[in-house]
Amino acid sequence: METLEELRAQLEHAVRTADDIHSRAEKENRTLTADETKHQEEVFAEAETLKKRIKELEDFEERRKKIEEAKEDLARTKPRKGTSPEISDTPKQDNRPVIETPVRYGKLRAFANTREGEVDAYKSGMWLRAVLTGDYKAKKFCRDHSVGVETRALEEGTNTAGGFIVPNEFTQAIIDNREQYGVFRQNCRIVPMGRDIMTIPVRTGGLTAYFVGEGSAATESDKTWGAVQLTARKLAVLTRYSTELAEDAIINIADDLADEMAYAFAYKEDLCGFTGDGTSTYDGIVGVATKFDNDNTLAGAVDCATSGHDLFSEIDASDLAQLMGTLPQYAKPNAKWYCSAYAKAQVFDRLLAAGGGNTMRDLEGAPNGRYLGYPIVVSQTLEDSTSAVNNAHMLLFGDLTRAAAMGDRRTITLLQSPHRYMEYDQIGLLATERVDIVVHDVGDTSDAGPIVALIGYTS
Repeated sequence: METLEELRAQLEHAVRTADDIHSRAEKENRTLTADETKHQEEVFAEAETLKKRIKELEDFEERRKKIEEAKEDLARTKPRKGTSPEISDTPKQDNRPVIETPVRYGKLRAFANTREGEVDAYKSGMWLRAVLTGDYKAKKFCRDHSVGVETRALEEGTNTAGGFIVPNEFTQAIIDNREQYGVFRQNCRIVPMGRDIMTIPVRTGGLTAYFVGEGSAATESDKTWGAVQLTARKLAVLTRYSTELAEDAIINIADDLADEMAYAFAYKEDLCGFTGDGTSTYDGIVGVATKFDNDNTLAGAVDCATSGHDLFSEIDASDLAQLMGTLPQYAKPNAKWYCSAYAKAQVFDRLLAAGGGNTMRDLEGAPNGRYLGYPIVVSQTLEDSTSAVNNAHMLLFGDLTRAAAMGDRRTITLLQSPHRYMEYDQIGLLATERVDIVVHDVGDTSDAGPIVALIGYTS
């Protein structure tokens, strides 16, 4: 059984898909084609179905919530055997109390270091406490502040396991940090997927201009398109947490969990996009750097200009200039350098520091994030060997948006199981997303594509 969060994510994708179809036609100053109209109608029909399912599940959860509240109220008012109910002179408080300033230790990483960020982290932490420990105070806080919704199913066909939909504050923290950490996600083309398998068009050739003689007909040419198939793949992060969560550390616990999950997703996406080798570890995804490592005959696989340059400390301006000269002009307006932190220090920082005209203020300032005007993007998944690199990529240069696409099927969801690690008195937490990565254009043996690679060359 799908959760509310999953259904809402699917509805969001459906709306975005319909809007993309219309926006594309408006941008090209035309009406919708028959195929586009049919596709849009299918999306509208899917959206209406999703709306009905969301309403049904919301109504069901509302009734379940009222039952749980009644059961908890009964448990509190029922006196224990041999005792009398506690009587308090404290006036009854409003059932939606103001959140007091929460306690935290050090700076937050996943949430903003502001009052609003602290409150979001506290809400997420109280939700975690309610999920992991069943703590009454935390569950009441979540109800009073509409933080998360209890749902029946942990996974399809397992209605007894129980689960909780992630509060928006916690989900957004993971998504924001995933996009901050993820180099590949930031720089490739993102395609919202309205269904599990989706085909997207990619340009394979453009129009051609011909001279026309007097009285002669013009020669016709067509823009050609290819197709790339995206298949939604489930990426998961599984961890465990103790049921003994101190309330005064709940902000930091939520902050740490959101930060770690975001980094795990971002790092795996970078691994797949840059160095995936097509094995089961990467679910069949082949990365852009691997494309060049596997085939040095590609026009975009550029050997160092100087024979024997196979260490990062040996790369010079001539090597980089030769790589830049290989990239087609159409890819240069949005071109960037892609390399590891070690490569940046040994190549770009070294060359910039050795360049003429530097002052002490230049050298003491922040590291330069550009080389010859092009941004330098660091990913630790790219080559960082201190040894010789022979017939393999050392760094990349080009426009990643033209070379690769990432399909995004749905947002991140988080589920919990009290049974997975019960012998350790711990709760299992499973975060998942559904994505796909396709590197569709690195050129061929005759022409370089929108991204090129500098290949270590041992003499």
